[in-house]
Amino acid sequence: MIIHQGRKGFPPGYTPVTEIDGAHADMLMDFGILKLGEGDSWSNSDEKERAFLLMTGHVWFEWSRGDESGGEEVVRTSLLDEEPAALHVPTGVTVTVTSLNGESELAIQQVRNSRVFPSRLWKPGEYRSDRFGEGTLQDTSTRTVRTIFDAATAPESEMVLGEVINHPGKWSSYPPHDHAQPEVYHYRFFPEHGFGHAEREDEVFKVRNYDSYAIPPGVTHSQCAAPGYAMYYIWMIPHLPNDRFGPDSRIFRGEHTWVMDGSAPIWPDTDLATVLEYQRRLSGNG
Repeated sequence: MIIHQGRKGFPPGYTPVTEIDGAHADMLMDFGILKLGEGDSWSNSDEKERAFLLMTGHVWFEWSRGDESGGEEVVRTSLLDEEPAALHVPTGVTVTVTSLNGESELAIQQVRNSRVFPSRLWKPGEYRSDRFGEGTLQDTSTRTVRTIFDAATAPESEMVLGEVINHPGKWSSYPPHDHAQPEVYHYRFFPEHGFGHAEREDEVFKVRNYDSYAIPPGVTHSQCAAPGYAMYYIWMIPHLPNDRFGPDSRIFRGEHTWVMDGSAPIWPDTDLATVLEYQRRLSGNG
């Protein structure tokens, strides 16, 4: 379901969307958008693990905890054409973000995690960026997936953070799948008056610029963008105590797994009789 509609954008300061102890607590994490004007600074020292993802702008990140301290300048002007940078810190670290030149916007994700680990600024080229779906299904599910960190690359973390660029007119989160952990998406469209459709089981929601979308545990989901419009979204997942989310955590809906076979016949590239015969063999009726 759509849990936040910010169709006119976000106001200055921090706007919470999900809260561990408040709105949409079943998502098991805090998520919100921070918007800063030129010269504005904002500090955070919450007793939680946190990630600060720069969406657009020119910022100075500064962090400190005891003897550990750091600072770095980061610039990003395009969600589509430029890869992200994200500051990832454990509990007890004070983070200050200053917008250096013009307006800046960041997504902030937080979970409870008592582990102490070194703070890290994840930069372009330091995480996985994949082109999924290319060369199969007539390229109808081609999308770019950036996994900034997950269980495989940040074993000390209790959450997962990434971005997807759903190419215009195509599908992502496909084939339909589910997983044991809840998930939150936050959307942007280019051009911004674009839209897409997101499904949870048999429910379908029209999603637009600035929307956020909640997916409960074990609920099958997939989505598509309208032709002509690139659909960008942040995806955020909290790990569960005995079930950490990794590359193999997705459970694909059985009746649709055949589409993952790049050699499977699909109309109109293959005549309909051949496609139907292939499907009969798959179902055991051939």
